Amino acid sequence: MAIALSFLLYKSLIGRSERRITERLSRLHSAGTLSETEYNQRLAHKLPTRSKGELVWLHAGTQTALRPAMELYARLAEDRPDIAGLITLGTGVAPPIGSLPDGCTITVAPEEGAGIIRRFMTHWDPDCLIWVGGKFRPALIQAAQERGVECLSIDAAKSTPILEVYQRIPGLRGAVLTSFDHVITANAAATLPWRRAGVDPEQIEALGLLEEGGIAPPYDEMELTRRVTEIGTRPVWFAAQVDEAEIGEVIRAHKRALRRAHRLLLILSLADPATETNVMAQLEKAGLAVCGLHPDKAISEVAQVILVPHSSGGIWYRTAPVSFLGRSLTPAGGIDPYGAAAMGSAIVHGPYVSDFKAAYDSLSASKAARKVRDGYALGEEIEQLLSPDQAALMAQAAWDIASSGAEVTDRVADLVQDFLDLRERISA
Repeated sequence: MAIALSFLLYKSLIGRSERRITERLSRLHSAGTLSETEYNQRLAHKLPTRSKGELVWLHAGTQTALRPAMELYARLAEDRPDIAGLITLGTGVAPPIGSLPDGCTITVAPEEGAGIIRRFMTHWDPDCLIWVGGKFRPALIQAAQERGVECLSIDAAKSTPILEVYQRIPGLRGAVLTSFDHVITANAAATLPWRRAGVDPEQIEALGLLEEGGIAPPYDEMELTRRVTEIGTRPVWFAAQVDEAEIGEVIRAHKRALRRAHRLLLILSLADPATETNVMAQLEKAGLAVCGLHPDKAISEVAQVILVPHSSGGIWYRTAPVSFLGRSLTPAGGIDPYGAAAMGSAIVHGPYVSDFKAAYDSLSASKAARKVRDGYALGEEIEQLLSPDQAALMAQAAWDIASSGAEVTDRVADLVQDFLDLRERISA
């Protein structure tokens, strides 16, 4: 009874608060601290179009939960290609940098006003909710439960089962925790708050954290086999998504490494395809034999550099024992390292990786990635990593990190499949 009353009291408080919420957000918008888009999203106005069919809703309660949530959706979409995804962001969670998984929409979560949440739920009509990283919003979760949406909570790094509300209402936290149908926690100790709240122990699993790093980039197996055959026994390294401003350093590195391995082949993709003409000119001026990758022609035995499309990274991470990850020798923020890690390529990068700092820190701590400051140091690393033993040790460490959250991801994917299959049968 106390738990039910706590929810009723909370809902009575927020039910009268939409006008105040609107006034507060209007002040922030007028002051320029809140964009028009976020203003509308937080009030559940002018929302993006909902795709037809099943929709999985994931909520990232913390910044560390966002990338794992995105990768989890990508994993779910592999099993259920027609599914759509919605990821909502908790307070203070910055939008992701770079492209989103296909079929996925990201918005700021709605405010905790009853009318606002009603508009949000009516528009999106989700088929299940996966809450990643704690910082629970009682009204939002309760609204999902009332609509018969299966609710799943998963621990992420640096997350705890706390509420993201200012009201202190006795029993409210316990009421929120018992609203979830299934719970996956980091460890046995993390199950205690859920057990104390009264969640059925059979619905709690201590499997570990949902972590980023498990999604390998796609590639064509036949194309991979063909290109590996064409390269033959030549040593090869891959420079991925390189900025035009970095080309001079990459050239310096390649020419240095060529002194040790004169048949060394550099596979090069560019961050901006529009710079290809200028980059080709720089490579030719440096005395390097360069050509573009042709779909109908074999890789030339005399080529020292091959320019490849940005989208073909999966093949080259798989082919090259060592990869330099671009946009990192200049203050561009770096690129996602987990594609290389998941494909078994040793990783070298520059110092400017702020957009993916946590990922690079994790890989570096496990000796799965090495940092260089210029082309001279990059060339030295390439020389050393041409030794198969050196590259293999780094690649194994990188793969271990990339696959560390696979058990949790696979289990969640199975649960969501069960949720959606059951929902299909009921509605049939």
